[in-house]
Amino acid sequence: MYTITLEVNQICNLCCTYCYLGDKTNAIMLEDIAYKALDIAFLNAEKHKDRRLWVDFVGGEALISFELLQRLTDFINNKALKRKIQVSYSITTNGSIINTKIVEWIIENKIQIKLSIDGNEEIHDKNRKTIAGKGSYSQIIENISMFKECEQKTKHWIQVAHVITQNNYYAAFQSVKHLYQNLKFTVIDSSIDVTSQWSKKQLDLLTAEWEKVLLYYIEMQKSERPFLWGIILDLLKYQDGNKKNSFCGAGLIQSYVKTDGKIYGCAANLGETGCIGDVEKGFFISRIGELKKSANSNEECSNCKIYEMCQNRKCIINMLVHDKKDMCYYEHKKIELWNKYKSKIVS
Repeated sequence: MYTITLEVNQICNLCCTYCYLGDKTNAIMLEDIAYKALDIAFLNAEKHKDRRLWVDFVGGEALISFELLQRLTDFINNKALKRKIQVSYSITTNGSIINTKIVEWIIENKIQIKLSIDGNEEIHDKNRKTIAGKGSYSQIIENISMFKECEQKTKHWIQVAHVITQNNYYAAFQSVKHLYQNLKFTVIDSSIDVTSQWSKKQLDLLTAEWEKVLLYYIEMQKSERPFLWGIILDLLKYQDGNKKNSFCGAGLIQSYVKTDGKIYGCAANLGETGCIGDVEKGFFISRIGELKKSANSNEECSNCKIYEMCQNRKCIINMLVHDKKDMCYYEHKKIELWNKYKSKIVS
């Protein structure tokens, strides 16, 4: 399967403190750029045996450009039919924008929803505010019934994107429990804000929170309504150990296209070092080759005692922009959790 992420706009009605786009340009992706990006994606999907293409729409707030999204899915569906490619869709949204037409479009195209919620109202509103400075939690709650309708009719669980920052990490367990128990979400994807510099003390406290979630997760697996937690998927990767080729596959199995048509390996690095092509010239093959070569060439990493298990070093695109000792320490802490609970996680 080949995955392409289309950044359809850089417009948003929120002003979140940790937005990976930083200062947004208010640009909207031109249809011509989108079509050229999709042509590249289809060519790559045809190289894969399963002939599958995953199209992920992001912004800004992607749903602000709803009419563009409608035209793009029409284009993709027609092209997929002619070229016998199986297409799946996902979209990331802050949950503030939805209406009957959007619901119909999501259901018709069986689009999987990634909904950004950081916890209860107090925790969520610390970082996810409107441009006017008001918290956005209440807007999501007002719209939640329509998102739940999409979940029910597409048969795809909503994936809640839950971001851990330096002003909410102490409530990580409380936040996960709220999303699962109170808001009734089944898939919770917790991630840490890697743009900040974390202290060992903070990461120790966060690990203690993760351990609480792990124990809760294990307990709920025996219930009638278990949930899926993103950190568990991270931990399960340690089962495989080190693969000879640890290249992440940027350009080969996935790409991220910005509004201006530049192609990146993924959203982890949207700077110059993360650029691997553009829709006019295609991929910069030499650049992808350099990234692939560098995947196993970090001497400092190769001397580390957790080298064989480390997943952090495999995120080559991310490491180019974040040479961060704190994330190395965080990786050690996650491996400690894996070693402590792996028998219960995999059972």
